[in-house]
Amino acid sequence: MIFRQLISKKGGCITYVFGCTQAGELFVIDPKYELVNEIVKLAEDLGDMKISYIIDTHTHADHISGARKLQEITNGNVYYHEESKVKFKIERLKDGEEIKAGNVKVKVIYTPGHTPDSISILIYDKRRDESWSEPWAVLTGDTLFVGSVGRIDIAGGNSEENMYNSLMKLKNLPDYVEIYPAHTSGSICGFAISGKPSSTIGFEKKFNPLFRINNKDEFINKIKSINMPKPKEFDEIIKRNLEGVT
Repeated sequence: MIFRQLISKKGGCITYVFGCTQAGELFVIDPKYELVNEIVKLAEDLGDMKISYIIDTHTHADHISGARKLQEITNGNVYYHEESKVKFKIERLKDGEEIKAGNVKVKVIYTPGHTPDSISILIYDKRRDESWSEPWAVLTGDTLFVGSVGRIDIAGGNSEENMYNSLMKLKNLPDYVEIYPAHTSGSICGFAISGKPSSTIGFEKKFNPLFRINNKDEFINKIKSINMPKPKEFDEIIKRNLEGVT
């Protein structure tokens, strides 16, 4: 299995490229627009592997997604959760849905709170576990960061409660499962995000101030007390991402 983490120089955005060399297929998760050419070149350097699955973990507010541009270049399928409001052609994912490519399998966990269409993605590797019953990693999007969680002023509605419930889903994963978020430090999508680009469920349960809270009311009061001014460009970026930028 191939697994690559591409960290943007600006905004702490992280794109993931992984897949199965035997099948010759790659997954690309949260492609940033400015990284599209780098992603295509990486696929070529890995042995002309095909970018088959392009997944955004949610409708991004802090940067332009490269999903539609990557789709045009590679003819790969673009996936969002079924709650997404994007206006271009996509495949819509349901909670618990799986996609397999050779020895690699991903499974969708619906984790709203940061946005109504937020998902996390479990990764399974048949080379590590022939039964595909034990995930080794989870891509947490903007739901769970290393040291923090996603901001909840984008979604509206019951975003605080949704975030708490989503974090409880992730907390039920085995402690050894590695977490790979969509941002590292420098992002405006969360408060006090660590500079570490990865962690584990167990480590975050112990050291992440918000993730270790197990009482809903306590969590809601705590996250509401965090003052994060909403950047004025968020609405325009969301609009462009819903339309799809090529």
